Amino acid sequence: MRTNQLCGDLPFLHLTHKRADADSFASAYWGYRLFGGGIYIDEPDLTVRKLMQRFCVKNCFPPHIQLFFVYDTSDPQQLSFLVPHYCIFDHHNNPHKEFVEKAFYSHIRLRSANVLNLYDLSRQVLPDDVLFCFAVALVSETAFLRTACSEDLMYLSRFLSGHVLEDVFELILEGRVKDISDFLTRLSRIEIVDSRERIGIIECKDDDEFLCVVDLAMYPLSLSVLLGKMPWGVWVYCKKKLVQKVYSALRRFENRKAGRIYETKDVQAVLNAILETFEPT
Repeated sequence: MRTNQLCGDLPFLHLTHKRADADSFASAYWGYRLFGGGIYIDEPDLTVRKLMQRFCVKNCFPPHIQLFFVYDTSDPQQLSFLVPHYCIFDHHNNPHKEFVEKAFYSHIRLRSANVLNLYDLSRQVLPDDVLFCFAVALVSETAFLRTACSEDLMYLSRFLSGHVLEDVFELILEGRVKDISDFLTRLSRIEIVDSRERIGIIECKDDDEFLCVVDLAMYPLSLSVLLGKMPWGVWVYCKKKLVQKVYSALRRFENRKAGRIYETKDVQAVLNAILETFEPT
């Protein structure tokens, strides 16, 4: 079995997209463990930082790179640097056509998480550390299984191996709130807008706080949409059944990735755009 210290083994570099999340990291880690080479994790979130620490993963570059492995995106704008010769492993809809056409190899299939595709591609029994990363990624991508379908749960049973689901929850959630008193104060100031769907608005100190509010408040407060006033802009989270409608309202904001809007901190403008979609036609 390969060890985690593979840098320099082969002229490969395994890449996440910008602001690496669990699915992106788990995907790159899969390639790193199976094929060797180096690995680059861009601005890892808290969950990814915990996984990197747990499995002793650090960014490392081989002396010469002949092939880049790109995971969880097919958009070159989502990469930290240009890649001249590359493979793509992705699960998102609407891939960047020209970038995909120039790939040495691409595997793109629309799924809940990229790790499902990689598990199917694997022709060997995967190491326990890779499987645990896959479990964390799948739980994260399905909003703590709230949007999970039967296929997702079947794969999760394989990923957990000797672990229990609590192990995954513990890794993702522990330590997300840095200042409990400040967090509870901000939580108490949540605004509620009742229209055809109930919308919550809250100011958060960082991404981790916002995700905690999603986990704590969405269902108890009967929220369909949650808007986060973030240091970097506005974060829109909604129930899966509303994703298409809500995201269509966000198309007017060009600098965004899914529900993250980076070009404005004007939460009222975002709210108005969403409310317009809920008005009866």
